[in-house]
Amino acid sequence: MRLFLTDNTFKVHGQVYTGVPFLVDDEMALVNAPNDYLFYVSVVRGRTASAKTWQTYGNHLYEFFGFLESNDLRWDNVNQTHFAAWRDSMLTRGCVRSTVNQRLSAVSNFYRWALRDGLTHNLPFQTQEVWIAKPAGFLAHVDAKGNRFQANELTLRTAKGLPRFLLTEQAKQFVATLSPWRNRLMAYLMWLCGLRREEVTALNMRVLPNPSGHAPGKGLRMMLDAKITPTKGSKTRWVLVPYDLVVQLWDYMVFERPRLTKLYQNKHGKDETDLLFLTEYGNPISLEGMNNTFRKASEKSGVKCTPHMLRHTFGTYEFLRMSEHKSSDGALHWVRDRMGHSSSSITEVYIHAADLVSHDEIDGYQAEICELLKGDVNGYSS
Repeated sequence: MRLFLTDNTFKVHGQVYTGVPFLVDDEMALVNAPNDYLFYVSVVRGRTASAKTWQTYGNHLYEFFGFLESNDLRWDNVNQTHFAAWRDSMLTRGCVRSTVNQRLSAVSNFYRWALRDGLTHNLPFQTQEVWIAKPAGFLAHVDAKGNRFQANELTLRTAKGLPRFLLTEQAKQFVATLSPWRNRLMAYLMWLCGLRREEVTALNMRVLPNPSGHAPGKGLRMMLDAKITPTKGSKTRWVLVPYDLVVQLWDYMVFERPRLTKLYQNKHGKDETDLLFLTEYGNPISLEGMNNTFRKASEKSGVKCTPHMLRHTFGTYEFLRMSEHKSSDGALHWVRDRMGHSSSSITEVYIHAADLVSHDEIDGYQAEICELLKGDVNGYSS
């Protein structure tokens, strides 16, 4: 079994697709079923736009179909025992559990596609339903219904105590129910930048970068100066804020905050506060108030979420996003520094949490959220 990638001569209805993976057997004959699926992932399904993600899918299927070929097995005539033997062979070769789980997930998705398209009549593995709110520590296929996952029973336990986080669609559903606009902005800072709730509620307006003169689409550094903005351990760090979020924060500061500042001065008889966020009554945002807001939004949206879950969501997705461009260690260190962890061992939990997210869900997820932000026009009026 061999894996190849298409070059710039591969066209579909005149459109060039470079980097689409495909498999050939030892006799250099195309292997139709996995190639049809890889074509679907790379060309047909719009959510998977990264050629690197295509190759990841190709590598996972190459590993599985190589196992089938070496054992003279047909892909549509295998059972759970064959799957278990493949899994255990990877462990014997020294593959880490997270890698094994990623491969099992990719091949499970292939079989689900084949079942849906009528290429097979049953799945060669059993599934069981698990909840992300009580993570069972193994890779799962996302079920669209709330926090439930249909997990391949053959996947391996990785780490206990996985952080509770939301999938992108769940986070979008939750944040959309937050009101007023200020609460959505605070949620976006935790979701897109990994800020702690204490850092958001006490954020000093002076640390907010000015988007003027910066290219849209590029993130801006926001220095969390521990002297004026409380951070854990009083450590100064910087976070990368998407351009669209910076623009929204400036709109809030210019159009909404002055009215709240006047209320603050009238209530407290003090000079203007540097706090970026104030309640509709001009008071500082309390942690208890934020928790109550999230509790009500959880009930309204049907998506259980706490402020720290949005921070965990950032950590999980940011690790996977940076893994597309850096080594695993490099991605880990990046997330550690952005989140302000004292040790990489704390951040390592996101490696295991990332097992629960499909690779194609990472492609452009920040851009997807920023589009949601852009749609939140004139938010200060709501």
